[in-house]
Amino acid sequence: MRTPCCFAGSRKPSAQKPGLRIIVADPRRTDTAEIADLFLPLAPGTDVALFHGMLHVLLWDGLVDADFIARHTTGFDAVKERAREFTPREVARICAIPEADLVRAAHWFGQKDKQAHSAQASAGHATLSLYCQGLNQSVDGTAKNAALINLHLATGQIGKPGAGPFP
Repeated sequence: MRTPCCFAGSRKPSAQKPGLRIIVADPRRTDTAEIADLFLPLAPGTDVALFHGMLHVLLWDGLVDADFIARHTTGFDAVKERAREFTPREVARICAIPEADLVRAAHWFGQKDKQAHSAQASAGHATLSLYCQGLNQSVDGTAKNAALINLHLATGQIGKPGAGPFP
């Protein structure tokens, strides 16, 4: 998600910080989309499907933090069951994005390649989601925020420096 004030005057931040990847999910091609490493031009109103689809990939590709889930969440089995319905193929259809881009976004969110960079992994990668009022100020704002927070909870990317959803 994006907010223009955070990116004003930015150049490709990932070029300045190796390992940083920027994913922008927005129906519009904005200035932020121009600096993204992955742009997901999803259909309007499909944020929840996107987040559930990413969670589906994370769960079935083993990219969740089971210890964190066990220690810090309740009711996660119900979330997992809900995500089961959101297969990559179905979410790609709903969101009008390529299935491969959905899977790539989920893998980057879950840091699938962190095992290949063990020195960086031990230093502690963090996943931060920046978003603005579009997520909050919609009729589905609660569902959108809950789905995004579930991604962070599933991967243990909340409650640690540099990680979590940030409105």
